[in-house]
Amino acid sequence: MQQTADRIYRGGTILTMNDAQPQVEALAVQGERILAVGSWEELQGLVGESTEVVDLKGRTLMPGFIDAHGHLMGWILYWGTPNLAPPPAGPIQKISDILDALGKYIADKKIPQGTLVLASGYDDSLLEEKRHPTKEELNQVSEQHLICIVHTSAHLAVYNTPLLKAVGYVDKDSAPEGGAIRVDGKGEPTGVVEETAVEAFHKLLPKPNLEELLKTLTEVQQRYASLGITTVEDGISDTDSIKLLQYAASEQVLFLDVLAFPKWTFAEEIDALPGLPRKEYVGHFKVGGVKITQDGSPQGKTAFLREPYIVPPTGKDATYQGAPIMSQQKLNDEVDKAFNRGWQLHIHCNGDAAADMMLEAIARANQNFPSADRRPVMVHAQTVREDQLDRMKELGIIPTYFVSHTFYWGDWHRDETLGEWRAKRISPLRSTTERGMIYTIHNDSPVVPPDILPLVWSAVARTTRSGQVLGPKQCATPLEALKAVTAWAAYQNFEEKEKGTLEPGKLADLVVLSDNPLTVSTDVLRGLYVWETIKGGTTIYHRQKEMRAPALRRLASSTKPLALSSFRPQHRCC
Repeated sequence: MQQTADRIYRGGTILTMNDAQPQVEALAVQGERILAVGSWEELQGLVGESTEVVDLKGRTLMPGFIDAHGHLMGWILYWGTPNLAPPPAGPIQKISDILDALGKYIADKKIPQGTLVLASGYDDSLLEEKRHPTKEELNQVSEQHLICIVHTSAHLAVYNTPLLKAVGYVDKDSAPEGGAIRVDGKGEPTGVVEETAVEAFHKLLPKPNLEELLKTLTEVQQRYASLGITTVEDGISDTDSIKLLQYAASEQVLFLDVLAFPKWTFAEEIDALPGLPRKEYVGHFKVGGVKITQDGSPQGKTAFLREPYIVPPTGKDATYQGAPIMSQQKLNDEVDKAFNRGWQLHIHCNGDAAADMMLEAIARANQNFPSADRRPVMVHAQTVREDQLDRMKELGIIPTYFVSHTFYWGDWHRDETLGEWRAKRISPLRSTTERGMIYTIHNDSPVVPPDILPLVWSAVARTTRSGQVLGPKQCATPLEALKAVTAWAAYQNFEEKEKGTLEPGKLADLVVLSDNPLTVSTDVLRGLYVWETIKGGTTIYHRQKEMRAPALRRLASSTKPLALSSFRPQHRCC
């Protein structure tokens, strides 16, 4: 029998991201998959009595966007709490704005005394004072509440005095392994804590409410869908996050594909969970390999660099380079463990010294284990050098670049952290392409908003907040930037047979944009918007229609009870 399409799109630009057939006139969908692509004349034979022919009205259809690196569950932790980010991500410009926001939040929510008050997104590099708030300033808001404000990178936080006392942070020696507590000249904590010391507030979080967590997860997915994203990553999952996602999948709460990478310290515990989906999505959920964090944040001045920071953080001398999270031997052991188990590796390396450590560990493991298609990923790869790119190509390492840094912190890197020469080479997209390598790009959300089109603009324009172009020789073309969030991102995830390009047989994960990102000016590119998002042939977002996510099932009827002793999703990244 002659096949017929459920839906055919025509009347606009259709970008396939497939080099063999870059642009077509029409695309046919049947069920969850693409039935055919080609000219309208070729596809008219697929029109049946029930076929819907969709007129794009000059808009642009292309593959759905893939979140190459981010932290879906990080949103769950902070959803509904004060947004302390600077413009354009938030409203905060000075420390008094932070204090006002916290005070209003406590009053509006009628938060009981003795309760943890959590907020996130503050950025010392963009505050008028160009410094972190102090415990004394947070005390001005309340000394009857335990207050924690988490830095935009999540590598740092500020605790008020009651919270410092509650977790036992009394001096610099109170810090856990891998963390630090900043102190003043008298040895007293300033309130600023770093790396693993940030996580102490987790034990004071209220007992999780499962129905509220699922409701929030639905709302966060709706936000991603409105931005054209059809596959989202949780880039450093703990055990409870995996349990929640697996439960959400079983309850049909997920409508985006969620790919999770367990944190290395939880990887074996998570791998032992029953029914863990690794090869195929089950209920839109799948577990990838393992995520390792090897250094910190460049804007927070905790990334591990080969050469010192040009302006060291307070209390550090001119030789300060940051520090690795793990020793070389420990990193080697973790990489060997992943290779032995067949897990794909995602390793966070912002600084080039951390990148050197990853290169050594991967090269060593390649010699110790049989060759395989492993596609290890260097996450952020902000400051990789030319010689390191050569080595990455040799070892098959894919960089995923946090290229939004060029806008959000480009001026800061030039003037405060790296200096002009190193700053203009952050996220070296052109150097990567010239070597015949692929790369992906990401927002590391919730560090910055998950908007893909401004991310693509950052890759193409590399324009800072002050309007200066940071490293014009490293700019991507619009086509390269779009491939980095579609075809190349699918390849990074071992999903190139299912996603990333518009070809017959692949999933009908699609996004409709307001205009053609390949032909508009760079200035216009940033202002494009998503008109419609389609996941597996079903519209999950439409700009002019109210789209509803699947309703939550009655949890009391579930046969799969879920006990979460705590909920502390990880997202230290940036």
